[in-house]
Amino acid sequence: MQSQSATVVAPAGPPQPPPGHPARHARRLVGWLAAAWVGPLLAYAAGLAGLLPLVLLGLTAGLLRGGRSLLDRLVLAGALLAGATCAAGLLFSAWPWGLHPVPVAGTALTVLLGIAAATGRRPRLPRPVAADLLPVGAASLAAVAMAWPYLRAGDLAGRLAYAMTGEDNSRHLATVEGIRAVGGYLFTDPQAAARIAPEPMVWYPQGFHLTAALLDTFLRSSTAPAGPADALDHYLGWSVGAWGLLVLAVTWAARRLAGPQLDPPRALALTGAVTAACLGSELARFVVYGYPGESLGLAATVLLVAVTCRPVARTGTQVAVVGGLCVTVGFAYLMFLPVVAALAAAWLVRDRRRLRRRPRLLAVVALVAAVLTPLPAVAGLLRTDQVDNVATGGGVFPRYDAFLALAALVGAGLVVGRRLPVWRRYAGALAAAGVFAAGFLLYFRALGTDPRYYYGKTLHLLLVVLLVGGGALALLLPPPGRTVPGGGAGRRAEGRRAGARWAVAVAVVLACVGAAGLPRGTGLFAQPFGDRVTTWAAAWWSGSLARPGPAALTVRALARPPAAPGTVTVVVSDRRREGYLVTLFVSTLQGTAGASGPAVYRLPLAEPARSAAVVAAVPGPIRFLAADAAAARVVEDLLAARPELRTRVSVERLP
Repeated sequence: MQSQSATVVAPAGPPQPPPGHPARHARRLVGWLAAAWVGPLLAYAAGLAGLLPLVLLGLTAGLLRGGRSLLDRLVLAGALLAGATCAAGLLFSAWPWGLHPVPVAGTALTVLLGIAAATGRRPRLPRPVAADLLPVGAASLAAVAMAWPYLRAGDLAGRLAYAMTGEDNSRHLATVEGIRAVGGYLFTDPQAAARIAPEPMVWYPQGFHLTAALLDTFLRSSTAPAGPADALDHYLGWSVGAWGLLVLAVTWAARRLAGPQLDPPRALALTGAVTAACLGSELARFVVYGYPGESLGLAATVLLVAVTCRPVARTGTQVAVVGGLCVTVGFAYLMFLPVVAALAAAWLVRDRRRLRRRPRLLAVVALVAAVLTPLPAVAGLLRTDQVDNVATGGGVFPRYDAFLALAALVGAGLVVGRRLPVWRRYAGALAAAGVFAAGFLLYFRALGTDPRYYYGKTLHLLLVVLLVGGGALALLLPPPGRTVPGGGAGRRAEGRRAGARWAVAVAVVLACVGAAGLPRGTGLFAQPFGDRVTTWAAAWWSGSLARPGPAALTVRALARPPAAPGTVTVVVSDRRREGYLVTLFVSTLQGTAGASGPAVYRLPLAEPARSAAVVAAVPGPIRFLAADAAAARVVEDLLAARPELRTRVSVERLP
């Protein structure tokens, strides 16, 4: 009897060279090359350029080899594309088309076509499996949960009330719009960026901002500037999306390290527990205060932990992905580079025999990564005072209960799995993150001060590395059960055992949700907020962190006719910090954050000193918008005392 074998039909793509027909092969390549440029042109003309990034992701995943499931392949492709986008941003900044979707997509498709032709590969994707839905569903749920206050806000003032919780949102939004305006990284054209983006952001790592600006241009199928409300909405979407990407990276990495120890119920328990911790911990603050660059940099670092502890089977794919992740961290959030360097160096030493199989690829990737990864850091150190900024910011007084609990649980799993290579490697990664955090703490102790703002960032890294190690807890349990044949009684017994495993998994998820404080804002991650103790997510959902007053004032200021070109608009209020915050967001939404910088930064926060300081700091025309009679009187008294200012200073009362 002859057996029939199943045939998997691969997606259409650049074909293998047909033997004896070089002319036909050349014609096909020319046809695919034409499609690589005509396709983006038609999509752009039809307003469907937003589909092109998905096409590029799918084709990249199809050309890679490695990963057992469709999600694995897409994650690896996304990691590679993230690094390639950060690097290609230098090209976009230099060529005449900027971020225009047609040349960007056409060039990317041409590169993929060249890779396919050189390797002889056809795009081929693994079949999707049900297990892929867990990390994707968890990340989507977490993103929607943190976006919910924005979704229910209803209007510009409502969304601004939440966005103004963290003033960093204004600077990141200005940077994204500045990159869209200049067509590339701000540091490649500081003069063009001077009016739109604040000066400190010109040399700030812009990996997230360039990626968001590029995707936004594709989504809009346009390079034209956006209106204030539209620009804010899109930026908030990309910011929340970066946080969702972080949750996806953490859950995927935890499952990857756990490997064969996970059956479906255990996968549900691990994914649910990690997602609950992400929502309940300070990681939720990334959306509240606006830390999208850290979200992307931390996601790349987590993926690097995963692929260096459990490498991809294909050496070429592994080398390319590690290089791409290093570049992403360097361009997105360079603070994590010491840990990234330790991870990469340890991987190179451990896998040196395997890496000898691809010496040319390793040499090329290592050279590119070694040049590009530290580039933003070196530029920032030469142009700004980033080293001094490490010791700035408010004090950080973390709750260590959650860290101790997680460390104890993960440590127990590591003791059991100490002989397994993947967990020995993970122990090294965890040690690197712990030493990094301890080093910052000792640095501040040596200065004789409380730990500052950036110490908290090292704890963010330590937290996610601990969460990734949650898969080690599966080592404490018996191996996943196997179906034992035994007729009807055996099947019923197996069904009861399977039901019990699912019930335990659901119970674990619910217990972790409670421990993370999601229902009531209590638990391991709760911390003081004024007169109560709660979590960042609970405070965010309650609306207690929103700023409806400044948001309404911002909308009133935006409704005024725009000032004459070259005039700086400054909002004044008798409430401390309100004028500063509103001026910050008004200038950002009007596209003048760079020009308005002298009227915003390093000045007093309260009236009456603020108005006099603004006049001294800004040499050109100034338009004061007074929020109330008391604020208007401060400016009028200043003009009365110094009548020579009336030639360049005016005051208007907001209705």
